[in-house]
This record gives sequence, C-alpha cells and structure tokens, in this order.
Amino acid sequence: MCEHHLLPFSCDLAVAYKSGGTLLGLSKFARIAHKHAYKLQVQKRLVSDIADEIADITGTDDLAVVGRGEHLCMTMRDIRTPSTMSSSVFRGVFEKSEHARAEIFAQLGAK
Repeated sequence: MCEHHLLPFSCDLAVAYKSGGTLLGLSKFARIAHKHAYKLQVQKRLVSDIADEIADITGTDDLAVVGRGEHLCMTMRDIRTPSTMSSSVFRGVFEKSEHARAEIFAQLGAK
C-alpha cells in the first residue's frame, strides 16, 4: 500500500548479488520482499529496505535490486501517462562497474 494515497501498488523485483559466503534460496527472497511489502510503503524505500536486508543476511555489499511497480493511484484515475515506475539500488560492484549494471539490464530486457 502506498503511504501517500493509501492505494495498492504492485511491484516486480529483480535481485542480483555476489555472495559474501551466504547463498539465499528463491523462497528467502520472496519472504524478504513480502515482509517489507506488507506495510505502508513507497516504492523507492521498499527497494532500498529489501537491498539492506539482503546485504545483512548475505554479508555482501555487491548487490542490486530493481523494482518496477504499477501504481493504482494513477491507473484508477485514468491518467494517460504510464503508471509504471522503476526504482533501483546498486551497491558495490554493481554501482562501480558499468559492465555489471549492463548485464543486469540485459537480463531484465531494459535498454
């Protein structure tokens, strides 16, 4: 739920990380995302909070989280501009290396 409008938004997330010794299974990523999604939230903080928790658990700062969300506050009012918003957090190698970021965007199909 968006804390600004008290309306739902949906957010697809992509996570990339280089292990600091701890590997996470797919279900752990889902649990982390759901934990942060079930409170009043804004998309940028949601993505950042998820990145923080993954960094804490895995012990790595080499991570990226990209969220693409559709915001019903715009869709419901029939606003004609796109209601999909992207937010991202790049840390460590993903922040410093253009090649590492490009690889993520290639995987996501972004240009």
